Amino acid sequence: MRSRIVVGTLFGAIGGFIGFALQERLVTHDAILAPPLSEMLRLGALVGTMLGLAIGSVEGAVVGSANRLLRGAVLGAVIGAIGGMFGMYVGGIVYNAALFGKDAVILDQSSNLLDFTHSVLARALGWTFLGAFPGLAAGASTLSQRKTLHGLAGGLIGGFLGGFAFNLVANLFAQPIQGMAAAASNGPQIIEIGGPSRAVGFTAIGAFTGLFIGLVEEMLKQAWVRVLVGRNEGRDFIITKPLTIIGRDERADVPVFADPALAPQHAAIRIEQNRHVLYDGGAQPGTVVNGQRVQQTVLRDGDMIQLGQVRLLFREKATASRAPAPARDAAQGPQTAGRLQMPSHLCQFCGAPKDAQGACLCTVGPTTGAAPPTPAAQAPVAGAPTMDAGAAAGSGPALVCVEGPFAGRVFPLSSLPQTIGREPGRTIALADDRSVSRRHARIEGEFGTPMLVDEGSANGTYVNGVRITSQPLAPGDVIQIGQSRFAYRE
Repeated sequence: MRSRIVVGTLFGAIGGFIGFALQERLVTHDAILAPPLSEMLRLGALVGTMLGLAIGSVEGAVVGSANRLLRGAVLGAVIGAIGGMFGMYVGGIVYNAALFGKDAVILDQSSNLLDFTHSVLARALGWTFLGAFPGLAAGASTLSQRKTLHGLAGGLIGGFLGGFAFNLVANLFAQPIQGMAAAASNGPQIIEIGGPSRAVGFTAIGAFTGLFIGLVEEMLKQAWVRVLVGRNEGRDFIITKPLTIIGRDERADVPVFADPALAPQHAAIRIEQNRHVLYDGGAQPGTVVNGQRVQQTVLRDGDMIQLGQVRLLFREKATASRAPAPARDAAQGPQTAGRLQMPSHLCQFCGAPKDAQGACLCTVGPTTGAAPPTPAAQAPVAGAPTMDAGAAAGSGPALVCVEGPFAGRVFPLSSLPQTIGREPGRTIALADDRSVSRRHARIEGEFGTPMLVDEGSANGTYVNGVRITSQPLAPGDVIQIGQSRFAYRE
């Protein structure tokens, strides 16, 4: 969100200054007479167009979507031009009304502090509307009713502060400096002193409008998703529309481009009775929430959403206190929400197929019938260590791969530390998975409890659906590294 605030402030300031430069060349300003209404409307249209275009482009620039940037710029410019004219007209009425019949020139030139304050506040109230409508344009360019209101609120604040700056610059800087210049020329001169004030005022309107749109949006947001892995990593997408589309399409509300296997409209979040419901679009590789594939589910704060190689963290203020996310890097026991649901014919501990009596590789004691079959998935895999007899019999701690390129393999943890990664020197070498880092993670022995530690991997290490940096392991924990999932057993 910080990038959106910074980009909004910068774009707004640039738009305001360009609007100032255009109107200085195309609008006639007189040192004594107020400009006619037609000139004021032209001024409002020019400034409003540039402010709307600049601030309307912010969302597309932040998320890196050329389609959204173009749409925002065009809609922002059109609505900004109309809003700028309307804002200038209404602002003029408000400004004159706020003077309470007093002459503006006399108030500006008065040395009385009350008169000066009166003039500044009247100008600020009038300019409030010049900022309001470009702000409205920025919100409307996203086609979101809530963001439109956020833009209006931010624009009102920005316009007020920009108008406030106008009189301060004119009275404290421009007028004294140009007055001294006139005196030095040894002759009476009538100088139009509004140029510097307009430069500062219009630039301030743009900067403050962009700033406060971001701040208001940040304070009033109710739900958002954060990209943890993939393009736009670390960025937040605020959920403001009744239906938020997630997919590989640039026009999607949450564009995700890291995985080409994802559909253009892969999933959606719909607001239903003040809750957020995630719907799967039906395309492969499906939608997974906290390690479980879903068709639809009500989201809670802290839920981990996985779309292929893309991972999103769902945040929601409404459920943040009632249903907090599992604490990262803290000891966690087995969690039903995070466990991988094994098919009934496979053992949930070792991942091997069961025989007719329900026996598998980790069954202890005599069993009736034939010995449990050796699963075909346990054929030697290049780059994976070979099981020893104790691991095959189910004795001692081990990682059992239950999904991915090494499904069915058992990696014994009879001695610690164990290193995990793609390079050949790792004790658990996952060379066939390109989504695994060369030095991905390690398992250490700490106070008798195995500790899984991520070594700064690109795609992260997950325990029960939560990304971790270090995590004590408990029996039944599901560990995800790259495309593989492992069940930890003791």
